[in-house]
Amino acid sequence: MKREDIFVELVSGEKRRIRLLLPEHIKAGEKLPVLYMFDGQNLFEKEESYGGVTWGVQEDLEALLERKNAVPMAVVGIDNAKGQRLDEYGPWPFTVENHSSAGEGDRFAKHFIEKILPFLEKEYPLKTEREYRALAGSSMGGLMTAYMGAKYPEIFGTLGIFSLASWVSEEPFLEMLEREGEFRNARIFLQVGTEEEREAEGKVEYEHSQTYIDNSMRFLKKALKKGASLEELTIKIGAGKTHNEGAWASYMEEFIQYVQKPYLQKDR
Repeated sequence: MKREDIFVELVSGEKRRIRLLLPEHIKAGEKLPVLYMFDGQNLFEKEESYGGVTWGVQEDLEALLERKNAVPMAVVGIDNAKGQRLDEYGPWPFTVENHSSAGEGDRFAKHFIEKILPFLEKEYPLKTEREYRALAGSSMGGLMTAYMGAKYPEIFGTLGIFSLASWVSEEPFLEMLEREGEFRNARIFLQVGTEEEREAEGKVEYEHSQTYIDNSMRFLKKALKKGASLEELTIKIGAGKTHNEGAWASYMEEFIQYVQKPYLQKDR
């Protein structure tokens, strides 16, 4: 697999890095299934990843390909806005504890769907059918994944939601899901840990950690009510898993196989 970076323009006019992972060799006319991911800085390069730990996407995909347990695919990671990450990944304004957001997530999502996605699919050999498009993210990126999956059900067939941080906007999030959310038999891989709120010295805030689990289950209930696939649902409640890249990376190989399952079955 090879890495490639490009820059795209956002609504604000800012240039944002998109990190692509592509097969070394692509046949003429070949189109690739694709996994879109938030927080691109944390996917591939340890030097740029939060805490120096990545999701291990490239390593796990290459290992699966080596064992012939996967087919070539593209992974597209869009970098976050760093200091304005919560603004961009927050669909609604909020101020809770030491966190706040201007609530620009809806604008970001619309621009991603209407401008960035078509650009990428024009410039690269990416499949455009819903069943070949997956979207994934963690924490606030998980909230954006759930939000975009509900708002744009015709775009993504598979959603990977890790450590869903909907607690920052739980009420409007659930109201949106009930009022206008739609999932159209979407496949959902939902992960949450039992120690989401673990401090550096190892102390665990179990009450807040439980909030992550409770909110994930509330989301799941709404998603199933709104048409998500019960048969294709995967839930991972990780004992001792916390809120960081190392925890999410531990599921990456399994998640890639989950993403690829429907078209592996279809294309074989």
